[in-house]
Amino acid sequence: MKHLKCIFVFLLFFTNASAQYSAVRIGVMPFVDSDKKNATSGRSEDATAQVTNALYKYKFIKLVDRSKMKEMMREIELGMSGIVDESTAVKVGKMHGLQMMVVGTIRKNRITARAVHMETQKVISSDSVADISGIELLGYKLASGIEVFLARENLKKLRNDSPDINLDFWVEKGSASRGLKITPSAAGRIKIGEKVVFKFKSNRDGYLTIVDIQPCGDVVVLFPNDIHSSNRIESGREYSIPSEEDGFEITVSEPAGLDTIVAFFTKERVDWLDRKKLIGEGFWTVKEKEKFSMSRGFKITATKLKHADWESRAIEIDVYK
Repeated sequence: MKHLKCIFVFLLFFTNASAQYSAVRIGVMPFVDSDKKNATSGRSEDATAQVTNALYKYKFIKLVDRSKMKEMMREIELGMSGIVDESTAVKVGKMHGLQMMVVGTIRKNRITARAVHMETQKVISSDSVADISGIELLGYKLASGIEVFLARENLKKLRNDSPDINLDFWVEKGSASRGLKITPSAAGRIKIGEKVVFKFKSNRDGYLTIVDIQPCGDVVVLFPNDIHSSNRIESGREYSIPSEEDGFEITVSEPAGLDTIVAFFTKERVDWLDRKKLIGEGFWTVKEKEKFSMSRGFKITATKLKHADWESRAIEIDVYK
């Protein structure tokens, strides 16, 4: 039996799908020094500056410069203590074209930071470190969460309904006799420890690529893979990952969270993936700092295809304990 890392993984890594980038606009708000009840202490200024510097290295992030942030701060309501009102900050940031905002606090020596999505006002990435020496790691953790969010959103929005192609794509869980299926039409749930099989069938001969963004943030290419290196499929034939001949099973494992699986079918062969930049054996996983690039590459590739020549299906699964 194979236990794949996160929900389905076995082995690692992938790719810089396209050099063309679209960066997300992010502003870093002054960190609140909870011990001093304000956001203007020396520790606050130091933490804010260092988190900003730590995020500069990520090419999918476009940071708003400090002068612009100071201008925004003048528009944000402050309490008597000088602490930023977060809901007002989000509104002002959105008006200034920010897509995300990083806010943080310092309590004793521990530094906590959160990346807030402007549109939904949801926290999409958060973490903390023991003290200022861990700021580089905190920046890395924030950036990793942001990158996974962007990749997931890019692939989820990449939809096409061809008038010529009928692609069936589903996940079966548990024993075959129970016949429990998860389809694109409805979100499903899978308990950690359950076995799963991916299945697909098309009414046309063509080529299929399946990408999985797992709860832990790994982005995995499920098909093609080292076991099935060709992603060509035949009309009317039902395919399974794993198939009965593969000699392994896929069992859902930690951690819990949202899993998004997207399938792309094309009539003609399309190089969604740069195989030369894939490493590892079995299934391939996208390298750190390349997940957003990969999803952008998929979007760019899709714009070159005619509407009738490709199809996509997406399944979301809540993985729980």
